[in-house]
Amino acid sequence: MTMRRSAIFDLDGTLTDSKPGILGCLTNALEAHRIAWTGPLDWFIGPPAGQSLRRLMPDADEPRRAALLHDYRLCYDATGWQQNSVYPGVHAMLQSLQASGWQLFLCTSKREDFSLRILEKFALSRYFLAVYADTAGSLHHTKTALLRRLLEEQSLDPATTFMVGDRNFDIEAARANGVTSIAVTYGYGTSEELESARPDHTCNAVEDLLPIFSALLPIMDVPRF
Repeated sequence: MTMRRSAIFDLDGTLTDSKPGILGCLTNALEAHRIAWTGPLDWFIGPPAGQSLRRLMPDADEPRRAALLHDYRLCYDATGWQQNSVYPGVHAMLQSLQASGWQLFLCTSKREDFSLRILEKFALSRYFLAVYADTAGSLHHTKTALLRRLLEEQSLDPATTFMVGDRNFDIEAARANGVTSIAVTYGYGTSEELESARPDHTCNAVEDLLPIFSALLPIMDVPRF
């Protein structure tokens, strides 16, 4: 098990603002299937789409949910994934961590093919040693299970590993795996959601991540930035 410092990042709402593409395609699919929804839909972003649809359509049967999911993914595959942008400061932050010897990984509930496509388009692939995302063959479609697999396969020590994300699923996955969690508040999780998840640290802006990492380094007995 390696003792190198490792930082694991979520994708949507942490590194990129994917809201326009996701909610645009979701709205189109809802309208096409004549499903009415009032209120915000930011909570849809983060978990696997199939899981979110069960909350969105609690009384629908599986074939109806599958039909809507199919249309949503057709839209996202065609145009939605490109309606995305990297948060300002993300490239500089990842470059600084990488230059300081951190191992960087991505752990996202987004489908793997979409994740890789987005990382390549926005020049983010170069920072990450490995990408862990949702696949059709996954035995458990949860962030906790995905993070556990990452830690095991990459032989990472939880004591020197950090998980950065914007939803309660990220914080809960980190806690379940003994990893220090950093919640970012600029993504899609509400303040109430993140507060209830009880992260180890909270970050309000991308540019505040490096100071948080730096402040934690003496505890790990490694050189500061």
